[in-house]
Amino acid sequence: MDQQNATPVLGNFSISFPAPNGAQLSISGYVYADESIESLNDRMDTCREALRRQQDILERPVLQEKLDMLVRTEAQIEKAYLDLLEQAKRKTLPSAQKQHLDNYPVQLKQLRDEIAKARVKMGMEA
Repeated sequence: MDQQNATPVLGNFSISFPAPNGAQLSISGYVYADESIESLNDRMDTCREALRRQQDILERPVLQEKLDMLVRTEAQIEKAYLDLLEQAKRKTLPSAQKQHLDNYPVQLKQLRDEIAKARVKMGMEA
């Protein structure tokens, strides 16, 4: 494009989204003198959609890792809870173990809620 017919640039815009592990996704563009507000909004919307898609792609492995960890923790707490229930059937538990026995159902519920949220965020069934 020759300089005489070039559209003047009035300014620029930048859109940034957070990404996992402290990273950041950014995109920028120019605001042209002869551009309508509708055109500018459309371009900015397109940029935001592209960044959201990239953000989702980057978050997926991080979310999967978190989900896997939550599921492993749930299994460990469930096993410990069942072990304590068995012990409680055979003998009176010391106060510390009794406290753990009382807390395990609450911990399991919280973990299951977190697992459900992670699955929803990943587009899986809750």
